Amino acid sequence: MLTEKIKELRSQVTKKQTAINTKITEAQKRAEEDKLDEATALKGEITSMKEELDALQKKLAEYEELAGLKPENPAPAGGKEEDDEEKRSMHGGGFRTIIKPGKTEEVRAFEEFLRSKGEKRDGLKSDGAEAIIPIEVLTTPQREPEDVVDLGEIVNKVPVKTASGSYPVLANADTKLVSVAELEKNPELAKPKFNKVPWAVETYRGQLPISQEAIDDAAVDLTAIVAEHLQQVKRNTKNDIVAKVLRSFPQKAVTGTDELKKIFNVDLKQAYKRDIVATASAFQFLDTLKDKNGQYILQQSISSPSGKSLFGRPVSTVDDTILGEKDGDAVMFIGDLKKAVFFANRVEATAKWVENDIYGQVLSLAVRFDVKKADEKAGYFVTINQTTTSTEDQSAVDVGQ
Repeated sequence: MLTEKIKELRSQVTKKQTAINTKITEAQKRAEEDKLDEATALKGEITSMKEELDALQKKLAEYEELAGLKPENPAPAGGKEEDDEEKRSMHGGGFRTIIKPGKTEEVRAFEEFLRSKGEKRDGLKSDGAEAIIPIEVLTTPQREPEDVVDLGEIVNKVPVKTASGSYPVLANADTKLVSVAELEKNPELAKPKFNKVPWAVETYRGQLPISQEAIDDAAVDLTAIVAEHLQQVKRNTKNDIVAKVLRSFPQKAVTGTDELKKIFNVDLKQAYKRDIVATASAFQFLDTLKDKNGQYILQQSISSPSGKSLFGRPVSTVDDTILGEKDGDAVMFIGDLKKAVFFANRVEATAKWVENDIYGQVLSLAVRFDVKKADEKAGYFVTINQTTTSTEDQSAVDVGQ
């Protein structure tokens, strides 16, 4: 049968991939042992095996395409052919893969991975039976409007290869050279100051159930489902952890324009950038502030995520409950986000089929990272005290006066 042929080819592809990986490991080991001749010979074998793998994959693709063809006059509803098709679907036999045109090879391979429960892996970046979610999947537009600011992407995000470690932060130099007479011995300079930031990644994970009926019938777009949940869950998790770190910075309270300018001009050292992340309530307050000349302090900016800039710096806006703790919290972070926060990124989101009692599958999702304060002087957590602000018309008066 055609389905048996497809299964056999899939098995051959898997075995060939495993053999190639084994050869690669062996070649690398020989190279590390300075046995270059043996490593080069193994490299030639790997090249030949990859060519054989390509031939098998092309052959498998042709068989799968043939298996997906439908007759022009399908059997009537309830007929034997339909019953047989349902039985094959129920018992894990051959099934059709519906792939929309215009999708990349990596996305199609990911859909095949979902449908085949890990059997088909060609085209995927995989580790065992786990598949790293393709970039195109992660950037699929959402079905509902939502907060799109990812705090984890605007801080200092560094990929790490271990579960824990320390990140060195070099303090700004405050020493100077001194005048020395001719042929005199050079005076010693002060040693650079390093502050070590310890980090230890934590694992955040959950499950996404998908019914087998949805997979078999292709009534829903599997890629969109996975993308939507991965985007929302990952972003919500990272935003929550990063926001907790931002709230731990030195606090300032402001009531108007003058106090904001003091943070920008005096409190924050000139070596640091001025990044701004504000809650929606804080942004609303800023959007009503005017200077002594009656001009709004927020200006239009096409490069700013919010479309506005404060004193020439872009403003990113998040929901009150992300940076704040409850609705109505008018708070913001002002400072150098890249210098202030260290994000140790260990593992990206992964997808792996997990066996379940019900007629369905459970998609397991996990991310591993840690977030630490890197430089306490790099920013301030600012609270807007609106209760002390005059309730009179502010149209021509600076509220900071």
